[in-house]
Amino acid sequence: MSDYGVYNDSQSGQSWWMAKEDSIYKEIFSHLSYLDNNQTRISNDNIRNMRLYGNYDIYGLEAFNYSKTEAVSTTSHRVTLNIISSMIDTIVAKICKNKPKPQFLTDEGDWDLQQKAKKLTKFCEGVFYSSGIYKEATRAFTDACIFGTGAVKIFIQDNEIRCERVMVEEIKVDEQEAIYGTPRTLHQTKFIPREVLKGLFPKDAIAIDTASTSETEFRLSSYNKHKNMITVVESWHLPSSKDAKDGKHTICIANKTLLFEKYDKQYFPFVFHRYQERPVGFFGMGIAEMLTGIQVEINKILKTIQVAMHLICIPKILVEASSKIVTAHLNNKIGGIIKYAGTPPTQMNMGAVSPELFGHLDRLVNNAYQITGVSQLSAQSAKPAGLNSGKALREYNDIESERFMTVGLRYEQSFMDAAKIMIDLAKDLYSEDVDFKVRVQGKSFIETINWKDIDLEEDKYMMQVFPISALSSSPADRLQDVTELIQAGFISKDDGMRLLDFPDLRAVTDVYNAAIDDIHRTIDQMMNDGEYQTPEPFQNLAQGIKIFQSAYLQHRAQNAPEDRLDLLRNWIEQGRALPPLLVHRQLPKVI
Repeated sequence: MSDYGVYNDSQSGQSWWMAKEDSIYKEIFSHLSYLDNNQTRISNDNIRNMRLYGNYDIYGLEAFNYSKTEAVSTTSHRVTLNIISSMIDTIVAKICKNKPKPQFLTDEGDWDLQQKAKKLTKFCEGVFYSSGIYKEATRAFTDACIFGTGAVKIFIQDNEIRCERVMVEEIKVDEQEAIYGTPRTLHQTKFIPREVLKGLFPKDAIAIDTASTSETEFRLSSYNKHKNMITVVESWHLPSSKDAKDGKHTICIANKTLLFEKYDKQYFPFVFHRYQERPVGFFGMGIAEMLTGIQVEINKILKTIQVAMHLICIPKILVEASSKIVTAHLNNKIGGIIKYAGTPPTQMNMGAVSPELFGHLDRLVNNAYQITGVSQLSAQSAKPAGLNSGKALREYNDIESERFMTVGLRYEQSFMDAAKIMIDLAKDLYSEDVDFKVRVQGKSFIETINWKDIDLEEDKYMMQVFPISALSSSPADRLQDVTELIQAGFISKDDGMRLLDFPDLRAVTDVYNAAIDDIHRTIDQMMNDGEYQTPEPFQNLAQGIKIFQSAYLQHRAQNAPEDRLDLLRNWIEQGRALPPLLVHRQLPKVI
């Protein structure tokens, strides 16, 4: 029996998308029963990995049993050395400290296409922040380190693009179909309160009220008295080809098909994170699985040491049997007097644990760090001795980060996959006459990007992903980076001040950069809005003319409209004609 009801253990539901709408829920639940009965290893591995990371005896990963533990835990007072948790937390901090964002580039496009590509970059940045994908991606990457696979679901809710992290235990695929890692069918099982589900499907309120919870309800009936949560299964079947009509999307409960519609997309609405990909299969391998044997051996050694310390490592007093010593005199009294006849009592401190056992424990810990590539200094947030300069620290971090290069690339690729899904969902909203727009936070203002101003076809651009900043994250290292760029002559001092961007120095740097920011803002208004801005003598005309000349040559090479280029040329000519501001002019004396 399975958690989805009493169905025959067969593969009758493998082609559930071919069934009729009124019976498709039976086929789906029958197929999930088959998967659960034949792929129990996946759930068992997930529970084991969660126990290793969380360091507690979790019963399961479902809504009814994830918090059920033994009444009296025999391991509540054990000594622990959880290297799995330490390494996972360290790697998550390393990989997720950057916030990758896609950048869109046109393929030999003119100025208009390039402007749309820039807006598309800002659009994705706005959707990323409004949907909270960075937070959910961090949680999903943590799942990938624990279970091997993490998932973020991207969907439309209330005409907005949303993201949520999905527990890997909710994802169901057929391992036979997913041998190459690309299944055509995927299910998500989720426990949802009845009243929430009735709000989404009010016409099916009676069926939702009468739907059974799951078999878990009967297994845990003595423990669980809350019957409001029911199992909901959302299923996707990808079209067999680009023009095929067999793609399906359904939402079912145990006694009803709540949603049945065609699905013409060639992707699932999920972005998957995998710490390490397996040669075959859909699910990845996580750190917990890689270090299971070492962590179990460490736990055994710690248990042995703990018992030995408690039983043997207590000082003992030796009393000869023939001596006449009153044992009551052997107490903790300060300055006590012990009367004896014959051999006096002696105290003996016995060594309980062999030094080789501690040596073996240290070797296991070191091997665990070597296998994953995490240094103990990183896990302890310690700086290596002797590395004091910014250059040396950056070199050290670069050497250590090479071990996680492929992991970081997969993490960045997930954001490119997310951007593709979000763009496709934005097109769907636009096709339904939804005025979909997002707000992007600028340096000193908020810009609104409307999808109707973009609407680029996929064959008009290509996408690359970059970290949000190529400079160091800490203020000291960032200052060192900028200083080296200025000393090498790659950037000017003014550009260096703009790159610092320290929040505590924002008031000072904003005033210092006001002249350059004003020039760049003037160029943007002319090129984007077509509004001419007359140069003023209070502007930094000498530097502004150089910046305008560079902007003119850049936009001319991009085939910008001639009327916009005229605006730049006029500004340059008028700027040259203006007299310089006499800042040292002698002011009249006030009598």
